[in-house]
Amino acid sequence: MANKAVLPVKYPAITSWQWHATLFSILGDDENAKRWIYSNYIQLRCYNIDEYTTGEEILLCDMMPGSSAMKECPYLIFSLITKPQIEAYCGDVVDFIVKTIDLGGYVYGAFDEARMLCDVKVDYKFSHELFIYGYNMDEEVFYVGDFTFKDKYSYTTVSFDKVKKGFEALTATEDHVFNTDYKGTRGLYVIQKNTENRYYELDKDLIKRTINEYLEGFDTKDHFRMMRNRFDDTVFGVNVYDAILERIDKQLHEEEPDFDIRALHIAYDHKVLMLDRLKYLMANEVIPFDQAMLDEYAGVVEDMLAARNLLVRISVTGEIEAGTRIAEHVNTARAKDVAILKKVADLL
Repeated sequence: MANKAVLPVKYPAITSWQWHATLFSILGDDENAKRWIYSNYIQLRCYNIDEYTTGEEILLCDMMPGSSAMKECPYLIFSLITKPQIEAYCGDVVDFIVKTIDLGGYVYGAFDEARMLCDVKVDYKFSHELFIYGYNMDEEVFYVGDFTFKDKYSYTTVSFDKVKKGFEALTATEDHVFNTDYKGTRGLYVIQKNTENRYYELDKDLIKRTINEYLEGFDTKDHFRMMRNRFDDTVFGVNVYDAILERIDKQLHEEEPDFDIRALHIAYDHKVLMLDRLKYLMANEVIPFDQAMLDEYAGVVEDMLAARNLLVRISVTGEIEAGTRIAEHVNTARAKDVAILKKVADLL
């Protein structure tokens, strides 16, 4: 066992949700992984759900694939380790994580981050996904990627003791990561990078089909009915713009607004990744190089960033009257987005 081991990470291109930030942190700029990434993350979806931490209804917006992406990506080896297995194999979660990292495995799972943030005892829990990619035995800390400890997604350190307390504090029903997918079990995921060989070719047909499904607002979950059919109110594709604006308008007119920027942020990240995809397709001669198209789509990214930043500002200053400008930015972005992607679909 080394005194220090840190697995390679690269600050992710998109950071909307922990699962995306983790996958992109691990895969970085790997050329093989890009073939899979740019064949996916095209469709948008959103639906109303009760947030597991507060019980309040939120609009959960995400790209597809969503939280299952790490399991589906051919360039990640994904293992499930239950809490009883961790205890039987190592006796202690800290020892398990250290041994996993020594074997080249990243660790991902739900921890009570309220226990990590507070040195004093608190009477509530904050279950959140934590990404662990290294350790330092001398300082007794793990290297982690997370949203909770800084103002944005950051790489930082958390002590062995706090990680242990955060893991042990949650019950199976409070482990929202395992509870959703694995029927109430409790545990951790081990993820290994697997990019040396090419397992996936850029799927031009899938890109074209999914762009058209995005433009038509097609119910893409119909492709996966054999796996899950939990939600009846899901909105897809360009119709997500309307759902986001409707939710923001509702927040603007509440007596005590509690703004949630996450849906708007994922929509912004979607445009960032789409612009990267267009550059990749042109660089690899899948579609002809067109600087004017890239410049125009960069305008889509800028409009969505302006809308997101404006919502952040309103949430801080309370300048509700500025809310109308959010819709202006979003609707301008939508019109450009649709027009450009129609051209791209035709070129494909």
